[in-house]
Amino acid sequence: MFAFLIVYLSLLGIGAQHDAHNQTQIANDENGPLNRTEEDNGTIAKGFHDLAGIRSFLPDQEWKGRIIGGVEAWAHSWPWQVSLRLVTIPACGGAIIAPQWVLSATHCFKRFMFYRHNTAPFWTVLAGKHDLENPNEYCQQLVGVSKIMTHKDYFGKTKMHDVALVKLKTPLMFNQCVKPIELWMRPINLNKKCTVTGWGSTRENGPQANRLQEVNVTVLSTESCNNFYHGIVPATMFCAGEPEGGVDACQGDSGGPLSCYTGSKYELAGVVSWGVGCGRDHKPGVYTKAQVYFDWINEIIKGEEILSDDSGVVPQESCGQGEILTCRLDSGQATVYATSEGEGQVRSVMEACPNSWPWQVSLQSKGRHYCSGTLIHHHWVLAPQHCHCKATVDMVVLGVHDLRFMASQTIPVEEVFNFPNNRTFPLTADLTLIKLSVPAQFDTTITPVCLPDKDVTLDDSWSCVTTGWGFSKASPKLSGATLRQARLGLVNRTACKESWGEDLITDNLLCADSSGSVSCMGDSGAPLLCQKRKGVFYLFGLVTWGSPHCDVRTPAVFSQITAYHSWINGLTKEI
Repeated sequence: MFAFLIVYLSLLGIGAQHDAHNQTQIANDENGPLNRTEEDNGTIAKGFHDLAGIRSFLPDQEWKGRIIGGVEAWAHSWPWQVSLRLVTIPACGGAIIAPQWVLSATHCFKRFMFYRHNTAPFWTVLAGKHDLENPNEYCQQLVGVSKIMTHKDYFGKTKMHDVALVKLKTPLMFNQCVKPIELWMRPINLNKKCTVTGWGSTRENGPQANRLQEVNVTVLSTESCNNFYHGIVPATMFCAGEPEGGVDACQGDSGGPLSCYTGSKYELAGVVSWGVGCGRDHKPGVYTKAQVYFDWINEIIKGEEILSDDSGVVPQESCGQGEILTCRLDSGQATVYATSEGEGQVRSVMEACPNSWPWQVSLQSKGRHYCSGTLIHHHWVLAPQHCHCKATVDMVVLGVHDLRFMASQTIPVEEVFNFPNNRTFPLTADLTLIKLSVPAQFDTTITPVCLPDKDVTLDDSWSCVTTGWGFSKASPKLSGATLRQARLGLVNRTACKESWGEDLITDNLLCADSSGSVSCMGDSGAPLLCQKRKGVFYLFGLVTWGSPHCDVRTPAVFSQITAYHSWINGLTKEI
């Protein structure tokens, strides 16, 4: 079956954006919502307004090659651009508008519905991509397609309503290479310079580009556009290019974004639809006007949320659950062993799957991670007091896996509440509540953990895990920038007191295997997360102190969250 598709597609010439149309008339000319105020914005990805439309520029990139009047883009500098692939062949472009949604063109999909009505299983989306010939680009994400929503009023002969929504099987992880873009909702000024991007042909009927290309085009008036195309371009579309030609999108760019700069960020003004040839004189590219379909897009996405409950929005009452929990988690507990040089090393610690621990946050000062925290509510994060979080100065970074890349949400710390203690060392009550300046937006990458009731005790029916960032000599093969995970065994109070002494191990502390200590795992704010069988995860502890050297005999010590149940509830009230 796949072989048949590939042969057919190669003959058809997939992704052809510029069909020579013998268009004579367009009925039902529609006016788009051009009178929205400048305060309105085309936000589809709720909670990502500050991230949307911001370009990324990675170091050590070179400009190479040219498309029709354009150049190769800086790698990953248009992070909302995706490549839509049919089977394994790049077919069209698209723009990320939400973690689980891509906007493209209907004609990309209609041409292939000859074989079966539902072609979604044959499509995939490549995000974070620059070089299509490089199968191992470090920040690429390949995601399957669960649904394709084409516009019901699309008319193939005229390309009227040439817009489509692609729903992904799993949400994208936003970072430096993958970001959404909002819709341009104001009137588009005539002669405005915007940028079209894609992997389309660099000349008419030529081969497609392997590296992402970009070209600046000028938005033309409706009058000029219809003069060029004999009055067949409706108000739901517009032209961009140059009257004398020379700059244009081409075959393979279909469905891709036309991005316009607002003065602070880029917004999606158009979707590549059609034209005659590529870069021809008096034949500019024709684009679907994205703002016309803002309500259509929102209606579909909200409808999917109601129907499927897998919209990426996590209910406020949901906690301790994630899309891919325990992914890559070793079945055995982490253990410490001594090397021939006498240094402690940890077995069974591994990198976590991205966003598999969606309550884990990074506490950062001046852009640098110094401690982990744990999200327990829209407004609240728990962390150890010894991390010394500072209000109005430090930031809470949520939805991040690799600290080297941008996270989906970054929120300033509004207030810090330390549990009163007697200033002994070690601290007898090593706990801080951090209030966020704005509420965290829950989705599949950001979810709160559950808190156990005060009378719940840990026993052999629970299994526990610790997670965190930070470099440790005990785990030299793992990057300190990516989130790691390990199963932990619990140590009973009697054995823990034998190691640390009767006076140090009080009732508000828990003990676990030595592999959970900061010297072994590397993170000063690592949580102790426990679950029964395959149920939800509960936050039972936060690492507080342990041996200064990763060794076999000395247990890790955690603040016991149940001991602070009344204090936490008294401050947060809503939990």
